[in-house]
Amino acid sequence: MGATPLGRAAVAVSLLAILVATLTPIGGAPQPISLCLLCGDRGVADALRNVVLFVPFGMAASRCGLRDARVMATAALLSLAVESAQIWIPGRDASLGDVVFNSMGAAVGLGVVRSSVWWLRPPEGRRRLLMLGAVAAVLGVFGATGALLQQDLPRSTYWSQWTPQLGHLKWYRGRIERVMLGPLDVPDGRISSSQIARTLLLAKAPLEIRAVAGPRVPALSSLFSIADEQSREILLLGPDRYGLVLRHRTRARRARLEQPYLRADAALRGIAAGDSLRVSVRADGNGYCLVVNERASCGLGFSLGRGWGLIAFPEPLPSGLRLVLDDLWVACLVVPLGFWLTGGRLAPLAILVVTAGLSILPASTGLMPTPLGQWIGAGAGLALGLALRRSVGAPPRA
Repeated sequence: MGATPLGRAAVAVSLLAILVATLTPIGGAPQPISLCLLCGDRGVADALRNVVLFVPFGMAASRCGLRDARVMATAALLSLAVESAQIWIPGRDASLGDVVFNSMGAAVGLGVVRSSVWWLRPPEGRRRLLMLGAVAAVLGVFGATGALLQQDLPRSTYWSQWTPQLGHLKWYRGRIERVMLGPLDVPDGRISSSQIARTLLLAKAPLEIRAVAGPRVPALSSLFSIADEQSREILLLGPDRYGLVLRHRTRARRARLEQPYLRADAALRGIAAGDSLRVSVRADGNGYCLVVNERASCGLGFSLGRGWGLIAFPEPLPSGLRLVLDDLWVACLVVPLGFWLTGGRLAPLAILVVTAGLSILPASTGLMPTPLGQWIGAGAGLALGLALRRSVGAPPRA
């Protein structure tokens, strides 16, 4: 199959996306090339991003009629060129692992195209199996999201940090006067009752902070944080421009995935340097209320749609846009179910099982109830899958 104008356009778009995502400076000094495969405490998330980034390129190159070996060689050389260029780009980390996982992504895209005869127009019997697989995949992703976003606090010695200077965060130049975690008075420094503090954190005991506000910071900083003797972050509460961020250590961090956080966007608006600052964190069902000088931002918590944030969680995004991405993530997960939805009694049962998952899994995994936007996203994903199936034509008879 020769290259069509549409195929060439798809290759160009996927190539442009790769270059923008990998060669844009992000601040900081250039880093030497690393030979590790899974680098850093977010190594698994970084690997998954590198796989996903090259999937469209592998699909587009394959559709242009390139032989499999040429697709793989082109992807590997492109990734190697990108990693070589990153050595001189501020904030970029060139890695041998990126080349490996980029090549794996191209292979996945290639496999999707080469196997399309099997899954694009399956006979009825195979369609049922694919539909059941889609249901299992949706529930599996939802269940994993709930499990990975639960708190995971190690049994170790904890250290309290009042407005610390941390190298990976901006320095907040305010001043803390007192911190209370439930009944526990938390000093600046080693927490002698670390296991009591751990129990209180897991129980969502109220956290109360009295402080003097500092100047507004341009990015995430730390007003108060807790770390252990291995420098693992346990909790962080910090300003981010006019917002206030709450971040707990979760199982996702142990799995070397991204660590999403909760943010009250305008919690610090109107508070100037030198003002009295009273901050409290209180439980609100499976979520939290962040209260600043008696002004509360409640209903903050993770939902099933935040699974995308375990792979990529850009800090500058406002909370509203993150909620839209939650809805789109749920929609994308449900599209395959709509595409392979079959006739007969199994179809309503499959939809019912996914509906039950959206209803029951949040409470059973400690997440917030599924919001209306994600219910709409699930319905839109199902409708889109059905529309895509009609666009590729009716399946052949079994």
